[in-house]
Amino acid sequence: MYKVLVVDPIHEKGIECLKKETDVIVGDIDTDIKNFFNQNIGGANGIIVRGTPVNKELMEKAKDLKVIAVHGSGYNNIDVVYATKKNIPVLNTPGISTEAVTEHILGLILALTKRIAYADRRLRAGKVYSKYEHMNYIGIEIFQRKLGIIGLGKIGLEVARKCIKAFHMKVLGYYPNIMSEEKRRIVNELGIDIFQNLHEMLKQIDVLSINVPLTDKTRNMISTEELKLMKPSAYLINTARGAVVDEKALINALKSNHIAGAGLDVFVQEPPSAKNPLLSLENVCVTPHIAIGTEETLTKTALTLCTQVLKVLHGERPDYIVNPEVLN
Repeated sequence: MYKVLVVDPIHEKGIECLKKETDVIVGDIDTDIKNFFNQNIGGANGIIVRGTPVNKELMEKAKDLKVIAVHGSGYNNIDVVYATKKNIPVLNTPGISTEAVTEHILGLILALTKRIAYADRRLRAGKVYSKYEHMNYIGIEIFQRKLGIIGLGKIGLEVARKCIKAFHMKVLGYYPNIMSEEKRRIVNELGIDIFQNLHEMLKQIDVLSINVPLTDKTRNMISTEELKLMKPSAYLINTARGAVVDEKALINALKSNHIAGAGLDVFVQEPPSAKNPLLSLENVCVTPHIAIGTEETLTKTALTLCTQVLKVLHGERPDYIVNPEVLN
């Protein structure tokens, strides 16, 4: 029987799917990752992770490894180059979390612009009804405001669609690549203004939503220069990857009121240190990388991923593979 390690927590439906055909060893939130791998990597045929790194050293120890699977679309925690060299398929689950993530983005936008998160903290501290305190809760309406989107994949386009329909926002999109006919059709249908110059777009927007994967090109793509171009009244939302934004530059911009606020579901270091200033700034709303965390999305993601793992173990072609060249 095949042996599969489920290192990070996934929905129980996925575990049940695997148990029908494999010997499954499951970690939990208190698992010591290093010890878990040391004890179980021998004879492992599959590894399923969320954010846990799978590097060259680990792959060298896993002599019988046939597949690595990532719960979600991002796979920057996997050494894909070395996995390809070792002829190991790397799987992910793109597109499944679109609805959950876009709803989370809208939640962060509203929590910031309506000062909901700030008011919640103040009310719990018993400070809401002190003299003139109500002046601190004045937010803005996002109706007909300008939304900037970096990354026009499924999530970016769905954010645009929802914001246009619900709030009649004007959407500006940064997309420096050649656009497919289908994407161009959707962009034109929604009325998105496309910018190939990021700086020109940043000058005009009221809210910025970041929806790109972390790559060498996107790392720190929003830094001091970019933040200074944004309006002092503008808000930044990041549910993509923490390192797409230069964290020190963001902290400085928030402290100096170069931008009005930030909604963050991701950080450079996860979990972030308790001393990270982003956790104490009043103009920041934070969540612990939970944008995909809905019952519907977690169930579908786990079942899809585990089904793909079984396909690879049975010698079948998976539907979602990061390095398809290994199948040749």
